Amino acid sequence: MRSIRSKFLTCFVVLSVLVAATSFAQETKAVSFGLITDTHICDKADQSSMISLNASPRYFTGGLAKVEAFARAMNEAKVDFVAELGDFSDNPANGSLSAQAKLAAVQGYQKAGEAKLALYQGPRYHVFGNHDTDQATKSQVQASLANSGIPAGQTYYSFDSGSVHFVVLDASFKADGTPYAVSNYTWDDANIPPAEVAWLKADLARTSFPTIVLTHQLLNPQQQIEQNFDVLHIVKNADEVRSILEASGKVVAVFSGHYHDGGFQTVNGISYVVLQANAAYGNDVSYHNQYALVDVYVDGKNVKVVVDGHGLQKSYVIRTSVR
Repeated sequence: MRSIRSKFLTCFVVLSVLVAATSFAQETKAVSFGLITDTHICDKADQSSMISLNASPRYFTGGLAKVEAFARAMNEAKVDFVAELGDFSDNPANGSLSAQAKLAAVQGYQKAGEAKLALYQGPRYHVFGNHDTDQATKSQVQASLANSGIPAGQTYYSFDSGSVHFVVLDASFKADGTPYAVSNYTWDDANIPPAEVAWLKADLARTSFPTIVLTHQLLNPQQQIEQNFDVLHIVKNADEVRSILEASGKVVAVFSGHYHDGGFQTVNGISYVVLQANAAYGNDVSYHNQYALVDVYVDGKNVKVVVDGHGLQKSYVIRTSVR
């Protein structure tokens, strides 16, 4: 009896391994991409002379070196594209400069950052963050940055890479629909206006691919699981936008920046990954260089998203399915 039971268990284990191996073999890597956020490139001094264990102080002086290291790492990883999720630049150290001089300084930071990001030899994309328009209009920012294959002037847009659809949202609008420009706003009044909401619905209806959304400001109600989370980081009409994402049955994940401590939450089947700020913790180009390499695997309607964090960025594995 023991012999028969032993043989049965052995066969069961072998069969389980074969089934697992077959399932794994069916997974196909659909796309790989790199994400970095909140680099805050500028000429300001660091907000702390000491390495921080939290993300409150901003370390400005390492910004360009970190972006260069990120770009070179993404070349080595042979990713399909890279994207930065907003607050690419920050304000000049000299607050007494004229408006024209401040604009020139900020455009200089953005162009310097773009030159470093362009060391990555592939498509690159940008998301509008609140600090990007502190001293500039959106069109002035776009004059310094490039979104590969996206018509000039579009601040929200979509593209396909591999067999995955990507949506880039712009929440840098005031409640009345006015776009952020030259400090005409407060950072905690982020909204996705009606025209962009309508575009999002139509865009999701058109695609047949599993979809990933990129934003700067948060769409998830993270206060439900983190009592100390500052809800002011959330887009004002996030509930409306989430309902659209959920109704599509196609969205597997949303990646954001803005909240420098980062975070992770799954709401109604969609995972919300808030990346930790690149400008946080310290200036070491390796140890404090927060970014993520993301691999997406597709097996029919099943999707696996592997987030490999660098620096102090946390790593995650997301498993979900689309309708």
